[in-house]
Amino acid sequence: MLSQLEQVSANLAAARALRAEGVPYRVIGRRLALTTSQLGHIRRTLKREKAGQTRLHRTMPGATPRDFPVGRSALPAGLRGILTRAGYRTLGDLADRIADRDQPGLETMPGLGPVRIRLVRALLDEFGLRAGSSDLQAEIEALFPDLRD
Repeated sequence: MLSQLEQVSANLAAARALRAEGVPYRVIGRRLALTTSQLGHIRRTLKREKAGQTRLHRTMPGATPRDFPVGRSALPAGLRGILTRAGYRTLGDLADRIADRDQPGLETMPGLGPVRIRLVRALLDEFGLRAGSSDLQAEIEALFPDLRD
């Protein structure tokens, strides 16, 4: 059985896919059997995420998903706060921390349990930033550290 956060994440992923197909929010709510408040949460989350992407591409035209700010991601508010207070500004920072074998994983951070870790990993998978996926920019930066900003 999924935890409440995992269920919200699953509903959000399904709603994101349906929204990409052009399905209206009302139909998404019916298909996923969401309450009005759940649908409102999904709508606000997707709006925040899209606004973050628009702002990122407006300020940095060549931006990649690695440059997407953690504060604008689809993660729950408390988790976004924990990660930004810990110094993770972009999804690339999170991906680097998880991929670095010399540093302890996110599991060692206070306030992050296994459910929240899975949410972070699912978000990184969605953007193709986790180890094992083809994150070419991270591989280039690892080989040539002088190319980092």
